[in-house]
Amino acid sequence: MGSCKDGGCNMVLNSVVNETLSLDQSLELTLANTWTYANGGGCGLIVHNNGNNVVAYDRCSPIKNSGASKVVVDGMQVVDSNTGAKWLLMDGSPIHIAECSLQRYQVRKSGNLYVITN
Repeated sequence: MGSCKDGGCNMVLNSVVNETLSLDQSLELTLANTWTYANGGGCGLIVHNNGNNVVAYDRCSPIKNSGASKVVVDGMQVVDSNTGAKWLLMDGSPIHIAECSLQRYQVRKSGNLYVITN
């Protein structure tokens, strides 16, 4: 497996992300260590309140040659069931098999909205 520096990761390119979640749509994000799936990105988004910030990751697996694998949340980890790779939900960093972090998008709070962009 290659490294991120060697182009060994499958990053979502040319995907324009401009999603807005209202507090009504994402009430669970008001509490620490909660998450929700949302539309957007290459394969959808995982939006997570890690206790300090609300962060968003693309659901496309960054594992090179993983096919169109969509990652899922499993407890406090994110898992690619095709390859067995795992990442920390807290910050998207790799913890098993994967060498690259999940692709992260910017999240800002504007009134009662979470605005997710790249």
